[in-house]
Amino acid sequence: MTKTVLSVVMWIAVVLIGAYISVQRFQDAVGSDIGTDLRTFVAAAEHIREGRSPYTEFGYVYSPLVAWVLLPFEDFDAAVGPWTAASILSLWGAVAAITATFWRVLSWWQRPVLAGIAIVSALYSALLSLDLWLGQTDTFLPLVASLAVFFASRNRQIASGVSLAFGAIIKSWPVGLGLWMFRRGVQHRARLIGATLGTGVAFLLIALIVHGPGIFGEWIDRTLVLSEQDLVAYSVWGAGRHLFTQSAALTPLFVAPVVATAVSWLLAAAVIALIVVALRRPGDDALSMFNIALAVVLLIPVCHLWYFVLALPLLWVWIAHAMKGTRRLESLIAVGVLAVWWVIVFRLPPLDNQFGESTPQYIAVVFSSLLALGVSVALAARADAAREREPLARQSEERVLAE
Repeated sequence: MTKTVLSVVMWIAVVLIGAYISVQRFQDAVGSDIGTDLRTFVAAAEHIREGRSPYTEFGYVYSPLVAWVLLPFEDFDAAVGPWTAASILSLWGAVAAITATFWRVLSWWQRPVLAGIAIVSALYSALLSLDLWLGQTDTFLPLVASLAVFFASRNRQIASGVSLAFGAIIKSWPVGLGLWMFRRGVQHRARLIGATLGTGVAFLLIALIVHGPGIFGEWIDRTLVLSEQDLVAYSVWGAGRHLFTQSAALTPLFVAPVVATAVSWLLAAAVIALIVVALRRPGDDALSMFNIALAVVLLIPVCHLWYFVLALPLLWVWIAHAMKGTRRLESLIAVGVLAVWWVIVFRLPPLDNQFGESTPQYIAVVFSSLLALGVSVALAARADAAREREPLARQSEERVLAE
C-alpha cells in the first residue's frame, strides 16, 4: 500500500472507532434521564422566555450565555439530544484543534495516531459519562482552549483571544486561563490581550442590553452563594479539608484543623509556583495552556471531578511531543505519568459527589493530578531552557571553527 492509501485507511479507522464510542456515550446519556445541570439550564431559559432573570432559577450560576443557547428548547426532553450531541462534538473539535496545531511537525502516520489516541481518551471515560449524564458545560472548555492554542500557533492572536474569552463566558472559573496571555515569548501580545478583553466586554454589554444592569449583581451574588458547597472537592483546598477535618463528604485520615490549613496552603503555594514556572518557561503554547489549566482546576475551592476534562489535552500534547522526537525520553516520561493520571481520573468509576466513600481513591485523584502537573511543568521548562541553549552552543561552535 502507498502512504496515501494507508493514511486514508488510518483516518477512516479513527473516525469509525470514535463514532462508535460517541454513539455509546450519546445513547447512555440520553437514556439516563438524569440531567441535573441541564434541567437547571433549561429552567433558566424558561425564565428568560417569560421575561424574568435566568438567576430566578436558584441553581443557575453561569453567565446568561448557557441559558440563551437553550432558548429554542421548550423542555428537558427537547434539549437533551442536541445538548449531548454538541457536548460530544466539542470534544471532537478539541482533538481536531490539537492535531491541527501539531500537523506540520508530525508525519503522515503520526497524525491519525495522535487523533485516534486523543479521541479514545476523551470518549472512553467514566468521567465523561458522568458529565454527560449531568448535562454539564465542561466539555466545551477543552474546545475553546484548544482553539486558542491552535490560533496562537499560527500567530492569529485576535482569534486566539476571542477563543480564550469564551472559556470565562461559558463558565466563570476558566477566567484563570487568562494567565496564559502573559506567558513568555508571545508575539503581538497586545492583540491577544485586546481581543480577549474586548470579547468579554462585548458579551457583558450584550447581557446589559438584554437583561439590564441588575443581571450583574445577581450573577455575582449567585456565584458567591454557591462557591461553598459541602461536596467532594478535588482541589488543594479540598485535600486539606477532606483529609484532616470532619465532613459528610469524605472520611478523614485524622482530624486536625491546623494540619488541614497547613496542607491546603502548602499545596496551593506549590501550584502557584508551578504556574509561575509555566509562564516563565512555557515549553510551547500548548504545554503552557494546559499546564495552567490543570493548575487552575486544582486551585478551585469547589472543584468537581469533571472539571479535569479541561486539562485532558495535556496528555495529547505530550504525545505529540514524543512523536516529534525532540527530547523524546522526557516526553515519554510525561506521557507515562499523564497516562496513569488519565486512568485514575477518567477511567475509575467516579466517587459519589456528596459521600465520597473511598478516601484512597480521592487521594489518588488529587495527588496524581499534582504529580502530573509537577512533572509536566518541570519537563516543559527543561525543554524550554534547552531550546535557549542551542543557539548559544551553535554560536560557540562556530567561533571555535572560525579560530
